Amino acid sequence: MDAIIKELKAVPAKEAKKKSAHDRPVEPIDVSKLTQNLFEYSKTGNYDSLNELFLPAKDNLKLEAIQQSNLLNVRDEYTRTCLDLASILGHDQVVKFLAEKCGNININQTNGSGTKAVEIFQMGGGGVETIFVEDHKSYSALHMACAWGRLESVKHIVTGGADIEFTTIHGEKPIDVAKRYKHTDIVEYLEWIAVRNSFLKTINDAKEFASDPTKNLNKLNKDDKKKIEKYTVDLLKWSDENNNMNQQQAFITKTKEAEEFLAPFYTAVNQSIENETKPQTPKTTKK
Repeated sequence: MDAIIKELKAVPAKEAKKKSAHDRPVEPIDVSKLTQNLFEYSKTGNYDSLNELFLPAKDNLKLEAIQQSNLLNVRDEYTRTCLDLASILGHDQVVKFLAEKCGNININQTNGSGTKAVEIFQMGGGGVETIFVEDHKSYSALHMACAWGRLESVKHIVTGGADIEFTTIHGEKPIDVAKRYKHTDIVEYLEWIAVRNSFLKTINDAKEFASDPTKNLNKLNKDDKKKIEKYTVDLLKWSDENNNMNQQQAFITKTKEAEEFLAPFYTAVNQSIENETKPQTPKTTKK
């Protein structure tokens, strides 16, 4: 026993730690298997396993592979992404997670000829290939959640930045799909989001108008700028304090009031520009 202890003491602790950290072989990432796992976890609602793939560890090679290969935008043989699958099946926790991780949730690239380029994952082990498929529906994850009546998933997707105005090739917005399938709760929610978005656009456009010389063309004086800035700051604060569906009518009223308040400033700038661009009538001199 003494001999064993003596032998263990002979190995410096730092050296032993160094060997265990650096001599461990790094297993290559099987991207095909990783993609299959992503689809499986999304389909079954396995949040814990999905979350484990995204842990921000320094040596998380799987996360690097997901990001570098853009695997969350890869589609299965039915042209559905992981988010699409989770949305259809109502795995709300997974939908929330994927909506936050997807980056640009509104991606829908087309080649201008009625088809779109998509990366298709072949479940049988064929890997990933880029093909062109008929863009006959162009359903987003939000459209799918609306079709299947998944209200909580709809909320998570909207919070993730989905465009509620995005239309299919037939001109259907997500709210139109919800109406067609009579999902009244989703219709009401999307109507509220549309009202809120309209309010925020009005206020944010005004902020840009006051602060950006390319918008106001330096035709606003300092006092007018300050008036607009204070007005928009106050309204955004009010919006944060009243951000719920019960205040929908109040948001409609505030939007109308804001348009009326801002109209004279927009008119004044436009009038100033028109006056500058009017051709000057040459003065005639009396002989």
